[in-house]
Parts: sequence; structure tokens; C-alpha cells
Amino acid sequence: MRSNILQEQARYYRERAPEYDEWFFRQGCYDRGEGHRQQWFSEISEVEVALQTAAPSGNILELSCGTGLWTQHLAPLATKLIAVDASPEVIALNRQRVSSVSVKYVVADLFNWTPNQKFDFVFFGFWLSHVPME
Repeated sequence: MRSNILQEQARYYRERAPEYDEWFFRQGCYDRGEGHRQQWFSEISEVEVALQTAAPSGNILELSCGTGLWTQHLAPLATKLIAVDASPEVIALNRQRVSSVSVKYVVADLFNWTPNQKFDFVFFGFWLSHVPME
């Protein structure tokens, strides 16, 4: 059952890659009103402040990098940033957004991927909700 859920998630993000940023920014059909947007962006701001406070540097690993909304914050701080996602479609959008020589992209299923090096900092934004309970 776990593999079915993960396969469905991967398919969902591959198919929805072009509209993911609309969801994140609460635009178009994802706009649920001013109050909802304010709450969402307040939560995003908390994550951004926490990331700045953590002051990542060196070799950074970003799990489930998506379209680059967090990669763009990490890339300028990294000596090298490995950005991993199962969707080549979102990685293509990430490359366009970030366009940094310090970023190396890896298309991989995180549940079956093993890094071949150690990292100074590991980041994953809004990914835990996608991890099956088992």
C-alpha cells in the first residue's frame, strides 16, 4: 500500500508541476480570500525567518526541492547544494527559477535514494506531510 501512495504522490506532482506555484502563492483558483492568504504567508514568513536564523552554509542537501521556492533561499548560502526531487518537471522549473552553478539536481525517489556524501545542513520544506505513517 505504501508504494501506491508514494506513486500517486509522485504522479500528482509531475502532472501539477506547472500550477504548483499558483497554489503556493494562493493565486487563481487557489485564492481563498485575504484572511487565508495572510495566514498562509504569515506561516511562510516563520519558515523563512527560521531558515535565516539557522544560517545554513557549506554543503547543503534539500529534500523534495520542488519548483525552487526554497532552493532560491539556499543556493546563495551554499558552497554546494544538492536538490533532490522525484519529479523532473518540478526540477526543470527549479532550474529556471534558481539558475545557480552551486546547485546540482538529482531526480530520485527520496524513499529509495541514499546520498554519497555528508552534508552540513539538510532542509525540507513542507515535505513531512507526504511521508506515510508507516
